[in-house]
Amino acid sequence: MLWILVFLFGLIIGSFLNVLIFRLPANKSILGFSKCQKCQKEIVWHDNIPILSFLILRSRCRECKTKISWQYPLVELSTGFLFLISFFVFGDSPFFLIYVLFLISLLVIIAFIDLKHFIILDSLILTGFIISFFYLLFPDCSIISCAFSNSIFGLSFFAGIYLFLFLISKGKWLGFGDVKLASWIGFAFGLRNSVDIFYLTFLIGFIIAIILLGFKKAGLKTKIPFGTIMAGASILFLLSGFSFLDLIDGELILRIWSKNH
Repeated sequence: MLWILVFLFGLIIGSFLNVLIFRLPANKSILGFSKCQKCQKEIVWHDNIPILSFLILRSRCRECKTKISWQYPLVELSTGFLFLISFFVFGDSPFFLIYVLFLISLLVIIAFIDLKHFIILDSLILTGFIISFFYLLFPDCSIISCAFSNSIFGLSFFAGIYLFLFLISKGKWLGFGDVKLASWIGFAFGLRNSVDIFYLTFLIGFIIAIILLGFKKAGLKTKIPFGTIMAGASILFLLSGFSFLDLIDGELILRIWSKNH
């Protein structure tokens, strides 16, 4: 029964994340009632129920009948399921679970804003650093870094690589916002985990690029929201714990064993 409450809580948080995703890039206040993007009519509370209102209204504004963006249910459902998975994975460690939910919420906001606007807001990166800093003061160790030294090494490695790519490409491959996002992810996850996220990011990016090129949905000069991919890779690593380094170590051990037998 508790898992249902966690999922519903995720839907509610997802609804709030939608507010941030729409308002933060436009420098609008996050306070006050939501409004239709077209007619600017305030949305009444019963038209603002996560998922349910979208279905009842058939994805249209009650007043002007303008179609409601699919981003709303997508963010709500994504957040609901991510919270639910986090609960199943980290439910035995309440303090760490709370931290994970903060990380996921922030990464979802960053991912969708970058997907829509190709920007990564400094305020979100700063918020991430503050949350991670306070978590490191009271660590509840899991797959996340639990030492400041590890966090600094992670920051240096992850941000260093992206800064190098930014400089040699003169900003054509990725933006400086991606460098700042990498610095926070490196700080939050630590050195070893940052290496895994680095591999995972480029693997996902490569697969997406091949699919887009294959279906002729993009060209070689098409801009890719790399921050979205990096945020997605971080969430995937966080919830799966899949390690490329362990895989490489395992293959090495297997090769050595095979040579000796």
